[in-house]
Amino acid sequence: MAPEPDSLLDLRRKNRADPSWLVNLVLPEIGGGRFDESHLAAISENPRARALRISGLDQAAFESLVARYGTQFSAIEFWKCPRIADLSPLEDLPDLQLVAFFWNQRATRLWNMSRNPRLTGLCFEDFTRLHDLRDLRSGASIQELQFGDAVWSKSVFESLQPLAALSRLRSLNFNAKRIDDGRIEPLGELTRLEALGFPPRQFTIRQIAWLRARLPASLESASLAPIVPLGQPFELEGKSRDVLLVGKRKPFLNSVTDEVRIRKHVDEFQQMVDDFRRDPTLGPSEPV
Repeated sequence: MAPEPDSLLDLRRKNRADPSWLVNLVLPEIGGGRFDESHLAAISENPRARALRISGLDQAAFESLVARYGTQFSAIEFWKCPRIADLSPLEDLPDLQLVAFFWNQRATRLWNMSRNPRLTGLCFEDFTRLHDLRDLRSGASIQELQFGDAVWSKSVFESLQPLAALSRLRSLNFNAKRIDDGRIEPLGELTRLEALGFPPRQFTIRQIAWLRARLPASLESASLAPIVPLGQPFELEGKSRDVLLVGKRKPFLNSVTDEVRIRKHVDEFQQMVDDFRRDPTLGPSEPV
């Protein structure tokens, strides 16, 4: 077994038995509980552990954790810590490599990640008050990024522009209720991506075609395809639906009875991709 997690998936995977490199201090309460500073002493029982999963921290307990034990860990998952308002204490952990947050109701910004030069993976989900992503510009070392809605559809971000600075990014997954400026262009700068995921109705079909043309053809992503086949069909208005046309406000259709409409959508998408590749000066909001 590896001595520590090397990806967000490793850190966040909920196994039947926790690996030896993990200290698991998640409280059983549905809201994450309330973690008293005195409970942090449990960390001392496993001094060789390199990863921590913890819930229920308020600001004081969070700061105490970082000050007393933070340097022990290369990876930390903050599971249901809604009362942490200031994440800047993480700047004191230069060896931090992976950080994941699920559910926060107070933080309005991230932190200066240039103070974490080894940070390769970052996840922040269901942050109800975080709308400005500018702190991501400081995360030059990040290779894996996941953010936005996980349970609640409430994430609103001003712009994705800060992501354009993440030149080492290889994996990106995000889910937002809304991107205020509506721009997809920052994602076109991420030419080292190997994995990309976002909701099929996040952008217009023209924007997605532009991004498909802009990013390397070697990037295989369901988010850059014109349709989404559904694994489980459903009934809507007395009709079975098993396909979603990708793009903002596009409908669910039936692959048999709507075959002609689906084929037209796919052909139009591919034509837009070809046009964007032929003329790189065209923008995603301009007529093709």
